[in-house]
Amino acid sequence: MRGKAYLALLAGSTLWCLSIIAAPLVGASALYQFFSLICHQDPARSWHILGEPLPVCIRCASIYFGFLASLWLGFPANARWLRISILLMFTEFVLARFWIDAAILRSVSGIVVGAAAAPFVRKGIEEIRESM
Repeated sequence: MRGKAYLALLAGSTLWCLSIIAAPLVGASALYQFFSLICHQDPARSWHILGEPLPVCIRCASIYFGFLASLWLGFPANARWLRISILLMFTEFVLARFWIDAAILRSVSGIVVGAAAAPFVRKGIEEIRESM
C-alpha cells in the first residue's frame, strides 16, 4: 500500500495537470494569472485546446505531465537518469537558442525531466512525512 504522502502528491499533481487542461476549456482567467507566476505563457510556444493556449508553455506542460506520468507509473529514483535528463534539457535549450527550436524537442526534454524528477520529489516528501 502506498503512503498518505505519496497519495497527496499524486492527487495534487493530478489536480495541477487537470487545471492546466481546464483553463482554456472553461476560460479560467484566474488559472492563467496563477500560472503566469511560473511561466512566460507565450501563445506561440504553447499547445492549444479549442483555439486557446494552455496557461503554460510546451516545456512546462511537458515537465508537469511527465512528472504526473512518472508518479502514476511508479518510476524508481535514478540519479543517473536525472542527470542525463537535465543534460538533455540543457542541450535542447541551447539548440533552441542557436539552431533549431522545435516544439517536439521542448516536449520530449520536458517529459524526460519531469519523469526523472518525480521519484526524487516523492522520496523527499515521504521522508519529510516519516520524520514528523
